[in-house]
Amino acid sequence: MTEFPATIDLLVSGGDSRITPNPQTGLNKYGCSTMPDNEIVALGSSTASIISLRGMNAAQVLRERCAQRARRHTLQDVYDQQMQALRSELLSLCGLSEEDKVDALFAASGTDIHLLIAQWLQPDLTVMIDPAETGSGLAAALQGKHFSSDSTCAGGAPESTSVSDWQGELQTLVAREKNGKPRDIASVDAELLDIVEQAIKANKRLLLILTDVCKTGLIFPGIASIKKLQQRWPEKIQVVVDACQFRLSKQSLRAYLAHDFCIALTGSKFLGGPTFSGALLIPHSVANARQDQVLHEGARAYSHAADWPRGYKASLNLHPGTNFGLLLRWEAAIAELREFAQLNEQQIRPFLQAFHKAVSDRIQQDPHFEAVSNPMLDRSEIGSVGNWDEEQSIFPFIIYRVTSSGERQPLSRSESAKVYQELQRPADVQQHRRFQLGQPVLCGERIGVPVSALRLCVSAPMLVSAQEKTTADNMIAEAVLALDRIIEIIDTL
Repeated sequence: MTEFPATIDLLVSGGDSRITPNPQTGLNKYGCSTMPDNEIVALGSSTASIISLRGMNAAQVLRERCAQRARRHTLQDVYDQQMQALRSELLSLCGLSEEDKVDALFAASGTDIHLLIAQWLQPDLTVMIDPAETGSGLAAALQGKHFSSDSTCAGGAPESTSVSDWQGELQTLVAREKNGKPRDIASVDAELLDIVEQAIKANKRLLLILTDVCKTGLIFPGIASIKKLQQRWPEKIQVVVDACQFRLSKQSLRAYLAHDFCIALTGSKFLGGPTFSGALLIPHSVANARQDQVLHEGARAYSHAADWPRGYKASLNLHPGTNFGLLLRWEAAIAELREFAQLNEQQIRPFLQAFHKAVSDRIQQDPHFEAVSNPMLDRSEIGSVGNWDEEQSIFPFIIYRVTSSGERQPLSRSESAKVYQELQRPADVQQHRRFQLGQPVLCGERIGVPVSALRLCVSAPMLVSAQEKTTADNMIAEAVLALDRIIEIIDTL
């Protein structure tokens, strides 16, 4: 038998080139190492996470278990069994039981998940948030196109070519005004209603993507408008909640599912697992409505049969196949979720509130920064109230250069990108501390200058660590220190 690959090799396998480490730096596209990195202050969980020691240990244990079982069983059998165990544990940690009638589909990334759900549902029209606020490949994936020059399972796939014989239309909604402020909810609702009514008149089936939370921390479009549209035309509209940040409480997850919304998740952002671990929670009502839909063989580039719940006809055209890289990355994320799931509201909210106050006060008091405004995170329309996910955990801000005369000049997008990159390098030979923030996000213009927002983020592992007060205080101090470091970098540009 061929020797089972090493953990480090598996963790960067079974995905596309976005997780391939750069030979020079050892980092992937998102600036994440394949190994735990104790010298970086991890404040960038809105983009991606670096694997923790806890996650690495969990992946190593699972790798050993798989290697041992592979001596007595086929790799396919081992993979099938472990994927089913992973599915059961993820649902359980999300507070779901068999009585809730929810399944889980796994895929390498949030983009892969959206591609697969589009291939399965095959809507005539999909409506989603401005692509700047979500994954860069989502627009192509939701229209039935390959979003990259390579793919998870089948190697090369030319970008923008069709995955199958299905293609759908796409319309996007701008989330922020040119000045970066969130759009008025009434104008968004009116635009969405017009799009939907026009599509319904044309007898089209729609997929509405409700993003909770986007790159800059919004729920968009409004839950109330999405809910009304779905209830008005239940046979024509399917809703998928893009919750790939995974900044949702168990109560909010259950509330969305109770409304027959599918939920896309990843383990690589808020949860703190390594890059490339996606999942889709599917209510049985949705599965039953699409029970006879079989995926086109073009989906083999992104999915294996065992990644789908048992009994789904959707997977009949897919190869059996294995993706132990996906399995180990999710195991690392699950190790973080196990710890986080043990915390209660009283253990979570105080740190989020303290972090919010310290970071917001620092940003508001310093002319080098401008907070990107966000409304409250309100999920009361689906009956989810009083939960920790009402607290802000992504803090986007614009950077300014301040002249000797006190004039504020916004940094350009390229300058903000340089700041982001420089933060990940040591300040000097004595100071080894480095900072990883959320990647710059396009955020309109300031004084005619196109700008991007950097993001300070709280992750689940931070909340677990925050149970020790000294550690909590240190993490908040490090977030403020990152802002100090940005000012130092500005002077070198």
